[in-house]
Amino acid sequence: MNRLVNACSAPPGHVRFLTNRRIYPVVVTAKRFEAIMGRSRMDKKLEAAAAQEEDERYMKYLQEGSDWLCKQFTNVGAQTMDEERQAKLDQELLEAEIREKQVRIEDDLIRKKRIIRANRILESLKAGQRALHHALVETQVAHERKYNEAVNREIAEDARRQRAKEDAKCPETLIPFSTITEEEVKAEEVARSIRLRAEFLKDIEERRQRKLMQKEQEECDTLIERAQYQCLHEKEQKEAKARAQKKREFCRRAYCDAIEEKAKIKKYEATCDRIHDRLICVDVTTRRNLDKRCNMEKKAARAEKIKKQEIYAEEFGRMQQENARKEAENQKAVVERYQAEVEMDEGRRQCEIDQLSKQRRAYERESRIQAEKQRQRQAELQRFAVAERFKNMETNRRFNEVQRRNKERETTNLRNMLMGQRDEFLQHSVQEKMRVSACPSDQYLKEDVIFFDDAAQAIVEAHEKGKPMLPIAKAVEVYRRQNQIGQAPQTRMVGRSQLRDYCWPGFYSKADLAYKNYEAREKCRQEQKADREKILDNCLTITELAAKEQPYQNCEIVCPIKCFQHRGVPAIASVESFAPPPQNEFSLCEDKPLPISPTEACMQAPTTCPDNDLLTKPKKFNNVEPVCVSKVPPLETIKSNIKSQHSIIAAPEPECKDAKKPTVPPRKRIWR
Repeated sequence: MNRLVNACSAPPGHVRFLTNRRIYPVVVTAKRFEAIMGRSRMDKKLEAAAAQEEDERYMKYLQEGSDWLCKQFTNVGAQTMDEERQAKLDQELLEAEIREKQVRIEDDLIRKKRIIRANRILESLKAGQRALHHALVETQVAHERKYNEAVNREIAEDARRQRAKEDAKCPETLIPFSTITEEEVKAEEVARSIRLRAEFLKDIEERRQRKLMQKEQEECDTLIERAQYQCLHEKEQKEAKARAQKKREFCRRAYCDAIEEKAKIKKYEATCDRIHDRLICVDVTTRRNLDKRCNMEKKAARAEKIKKQEIYAEEFGRMQQENARKEAENQKAVVERYQAEVEMDEGRRQCEIDQLSKQRRAYERESRIQAEKQRQRQAELQRFAVAERFKNMETNRRFNEVQRRNKERETTNLRNMLMGQRDEFLQHSVQEKMRVSACPSDQYLKEDVIFFDDAAQAIVEAHEKGKPMLPIAKAVEVYRRQNQIGQAPQTRMVGRSQLRDYCWPGFYSKADLAYKNYEAREKCRQEQKADREKILDNCLTITELAAKEQPYQNCEIVCPIKCFQHRGVPAIASVESFAPPPQNEFSLCEDKPLPISPTEACMQAPTTCPDNDLLTKPKKFNNVEPVCVSKVPPLETIKSNIKSQHSIIAAPEPECKDAKKPTVPPRKRIWR
């Protein structure tokens, strides 16, 4: 009990912090305290040194084992210079091929990017994109004008406040009269005017003298220049006369030379004609004599040849008989010699068989000895390999793992490359087959999707930055009206009779192709449906953002001071005497028509306007029906109208002949 009392009477540990306020306790976590103690003991440094020492010892052990293993293979020669050069050349070729492939891939990528950029530029040159760009420029101009007006108003307000502060700090005070009399002021003004008059007259005289000197100098320069031009003109006339005389002399000599040359040519041609006629005569006579002599020699040669052929035929008959007799004698001698050679070959073959048997037995004995030596060497190598594997098991395992991964990677790359080429070829062939039988596509649908995407993005950016969205909405509405987006074409589904489809021979053989055609058409239809839904979503986005813009407000009547300022009438400080004019006589701002909605389908329900309602037409576009903008329906009605109009595209028309079909204006699109 006393020990407990003594323990409880011990002073607490934080008392010293209470007595000395300069000492603050530090509370650390167990992890941080362990790190502090480790740094004090240098645990990380000691562990790094031990790990480095272990790595060096292991590398030394591997090097010694490798050296000892290389010493055991004495029959393995070192790599020659040719092999090293060939290996280096193979490596360079491989790297060059890799670089060439990479360059080809980069070139293809750059070419595709250029094609995409060029297509985008061509797309931006179309009428819809140009109208959208014009709307964006108009929006930017309106935003900048609004911003500049706000800045000007702020600057004017700051200037007004500054003037008010200056007026408050420096009020108007009366300046007392001075001691100078009126006569002194008048005398000073007269003296100043006399001095100014003298200076002014002096300045005028100097200016007159300067102009006079300048005029005299100009007259002298004109006379000198005129004399120089006269000399040059006379010199040019003399040179022209000399050139004309020389030209006439040259033409005369040329004419005489031409006449002489023509006479010589005529004389030469006559001489040539006489020589040519003489040559023709000599040639004809020579040919006649030669033909006569040739015919006589041919007849003599033919008779001599016939005589020689008869003599040769008699000699050939005698030679044939002699050859037949000699052939029979030679055949008999050949048969006898063949029998003797057969007997000699049989004896020689038997001797060779005996000798080859002896060689085969010696070779088999030598082969058994070599096989035994090879087996012993393989057993020794296997024992050494087992020992070395036990010694370097971890190294061998890692090496084999790396080799296996490299082989699997190469196999996978080769398989992917080959299968990719095969799949690409099959896909290309299927696309070629499906191209003819694909569903009828709308060639302008992609253009509409791009336009509405750009318009939605532009109107979202305008809404985020506080820019006016009316020009963009007007451009979208005009584009929708001109291209009849949201209207169904005057088409009618025609069914095909399928009574004989199962009877013709090629039905079952073409079933697979028909199913693929169906898949292609279905895929195309789904893509078109997705594009139209995307257009609908963008249209809803444009409608919602355009509806959030501030509505149209009538212009308020203000006092006509600004009109006076603009028309040159001086402004007055008080406007109490001005009474506001009536509404129908004077107004500074005329009531402008309401702006056109972003899209007729998005902002309005199609209604007929009364005669007294306000009609607006988009500017710079033709053949556009007027739109009633006197009333704007709520947002829920807008969305329901859009969905109902877009649902018309998928719904077929009634087949009743008496049903009244809506009249659709001519459109630029091609419907199949």
